[in-house]
Amino acid sequence: MKEVFRSSDAGRVGLYQSILEDAGIGTFVRNSSTQQTLVHSAMAALFPLPDFWPALCVVDDADYPEAMTLLRSVNDPAPAERADWPCAGCGETVPGNFDTCWNCQRARDGKRPS
Repeated sequence: MKEVFRSSDAGRVGLYQSILEDAGIGTFVRNSSTQQTLVHSAMAALFPLPDFWPALCVVDDADYPEAMTLLRSVNDPAPAERADWPCAGCGETVPGNFDTCWNCQRARDGKRPS
């Protein structure tokens, strides 16, 4: 059993678990209730909390590389390509990743700057 993700955000751990399970990768969440217990106690001051955060693990170590590839694709989606656009104000061709004309500061939707 290898750990693939750890976070104080149990919702994100659950999301990632669903993604892996949908791909046919068996998972297990360690510390699913420990974090909640520590947060509401004086023990939280004595223990380094990340050690007690929910940790998503793959059951079969052979699934680890595939699981990491899947989780990386969720965390680092490819940027959306946007076409260059002509500015309605000055006619300049503006790169697609700009929302405002670099020359006259007019917005992509044609509105003038305020």
